[in-house]
Amino acid sequence: MLTKVSFTFGSHQVLEDIIKNNPDRQFKLVQASTHSDKLALFDLSGQESVFKSPVTLTVLGASLNANLNGLLYYQSFQVNGDRQKLLYNSLEKIVDDAPSMANGVVMTSVASQNESSTLVLLTSWNDFEDLTAWRESDSFKSLTNFTTLGSDNYYYDEIYRPVR
Repeated sequence: MLTKVSFTFGSHQVLEDIIKNNPDRQFKLVQASTHSDKLALFDLSGQESVFKSPVTLTVLGASLNANLNGLLYYQSFQVNGDRQKLLYNSLEKIVDDAPSMANGVVMTSVASQNESSTLVLLTSWNDFEDLTAWRESDSFKSLTNFTTLGSDNYYYDEIYRPVR
């Protein structure tokens, strides 16, 4: 079972070199859909990170065997106070009742003392149409209170397309 995910950003050559030098790892090289020059490399091996500057995520729950093939939808949430438990429960329900068209759903927290209250939902989809359908579903609507910026709420999302 996947217990941690780490990722880093870099140039295509640097990230390809990391892949080549670590053939025992399960890497996913992806490109941000909104920034065509932004590449990220996800390490899905669950092992200690080999990256010099990793973002490490601790897995809190996963479904569908954490199969993160296809498009990767990254959502980061940081809320204050009582809303933290409400958010956690909403994310946990999405993991437990994984959308049928999803390849995988993983709920994580950022493994950094400064950002330990940040929760991340990673979902994987065969194509953009499946992701769009989920974003219009009742399941996704449970997150709408957390997907806007506010004084007590920070939200970020990015769609990553596989590079290889």
